[in-house]
Amino acid sequence: MDFLTSILNSIKNGIKTVFGLNTEPAKNTNSVNKNSVFGTVKKKVYKNEIQITGSKTDEQLQTEALRSRYLSTVKNPNHKIKSGESLSGIAKKYGVEERSILDANLMTKESAKKIRPGQIVKVPPKRRAKNVRNLNDVAKSLGVSSDFIKKLKRAEDNANLGDYKFHNTPYIDDAGVKTIGVGHVVKKGEPQKLSNSQVCELLANDLLKVEENLYSIMGGKTKYDKLPQPIKEALLDMAFNKGTDIITDTPGLLYTLKAGKYEAAINKMTYSKSNKTNKDMSGLCKRRIMDISLASKIYKNGRIAQSNINTAQQLYNKGIALLRAECKKSGANFHNLLVGYNKDVRSYMGNRIKLVSK
Repeated sequence: MDFLTSILNSIKNGIKTVFGLNTEPAKNTNSVNKNSVFGTVKKKVYKNEIQITGSKTDEQLQTEALRSRYLSTVKNPNHKIKSGESLSGIAKKYGVEERSILDANLMTKESAKKIRPGQIVKVPPKRRAKNVRNLNDVAKSLGVSSDFIKKLKRAEDNANLGDYKFHNTPYIDDAGVKTIGVGHVVKKGEPQKLSNSQVCELLANDLLKVEENLYSIMGGKTKYDKLPQPIKEALLDMAFNKGTDIITDTPGLLYTLKAGKYEAAINKMTYSKSNKTNKDMSGLCKRRIMDISLASKIYKNGRIAQSNINTAQQLYNKGIALLRAECKKSGANFHNLLVGYNKDVRSYMGNRIKLVSK
């Protein structure tokens, strides 16, 4: 009986198909969700979130054309490994990032340890900024907004300088590191005095290196380019501030970025530990609030997802508790510092989070 039923059902389905009566939609096994950089399914989409497309928009193409006026690319030769050489040393010699050499040669950090003298490695092209004289030029060389570059500078300067004034000579930053320009760690043999245009060119080159490392962790430039612009700016600031490890070492952050789960990714932009002490710092909590505000520009009409606002509020509360403890330890006036802290947070998030007054 089951055999006859099976035959009858097959005949019925055949008739429906022939006469177009089959109302069941065909399943497309080759469909790819374009909201994901890697084609993984994005199950939930916040209704006000700006969606990314698989192809470049006219605006993106115009940005790339503008960038080319501020970038020079120099082709590097292949390199034959000599005794005692390391990939980090080779990267420094040719002015590229170590991650870029690893990617060009399909290596991992582990497999790179096995390189031997006589081996030939590919060295990717070197990118350098050109025609960069001010902060607006820095923005054009990176294809980002001038507003983002100015916010990054203010954060690095702790708002002690105006937008058009720079640290032209070395100073010691809050972490006790000898620094010059905009957050550039002074290395042995580097100039000890820079003009304003030199500071801006240095900033552009530092950010280009950060961008190269972001290409690598995202799986290549093509995949990085598909990220929404506000997400890129937040990642640039995070990696400029703490290195790309802040992205790879934060559980779930890289996955949510690659999967196109941007609301979830923003909620993971919370790392606030010092590289030097491995302790949470109030200033880094504030910096992550800035990154959340940058990334949240993916939302239309400023309608930020409530979960992202909640995350910013939690970071603020944590930052204030840390600020109290830091002031108690150092003897600094908490109220005076609180005024400046609140001013910065308000400039990032507006009235979306509750601030304390004492």
